[in-house]
Amino acid sequence: MSEDKSDEAKQKLVVVEEVLATEEKKQEQAPIMEQVYVEEKPNYLWIIIPTALLFGALAGGFITYFSGISKLSMPTSSPVATVPATPVPSPEPEQEFDRGGVAIQVLNGSGIAGMAGKAKTYLESLGYKNVAVGNASKSDFMITEIELKTESQNIKNIIISDLSKNYTLSDEVGTLSVSSKYDIVVTLGKK
Repeated sequence: MSEDKSDEAKQKLVVVEEVLATEEKKQEQAPIMEQVYVEEKPNYLWIIIPTALLFGALAGGFITYFSGISKLSMPTSSPVATVPATPVPSPEPEQEFDRGGVAIQVLNGSGIAGMAGKAKTYLESLGYKNVAVGNASKSDFMITEIELKTESQNIKNIIISDLSKNYTLSDEVGTLSVSSKYDIVVTLGKK
């Protein structure tokens, strides 16, 4: 029985040796797998591009600077004669017109009730203080008419400017008698 056990042990040993030999043959036949390391080259583009841009900007700056210097240092071909400027008289400032010292009568010739009162309020908002209202002898005026005393002709453009903002004015300006207690009489029309 001891021989049987030793024969069995020998057979097991032979089987193990065969398995190991088979494994060694497989390893010898299998291609050798080596680890291959690929070396990466460093990327220098992030340094090259900004450096190239910097040098380009500097070169452009130098060219611009030196081309400007050369233009400044170039002699002129002939001197330019200068003519003294003739002083232009400045317009005299318009004298401030005191609207408060003008006596105005506003007559309603439109036939529309309350027109003279509205005109009075408007003129007072411009600074006229002595404004009287009333009705015209007729109520069929289409456009507004202005009459001035002869000595008040210097304010004609001012009153026309003030009234033309809200009223359609007649092209002709009438003349008041010297005895009139008003400097200006305005007869309102429908327009």
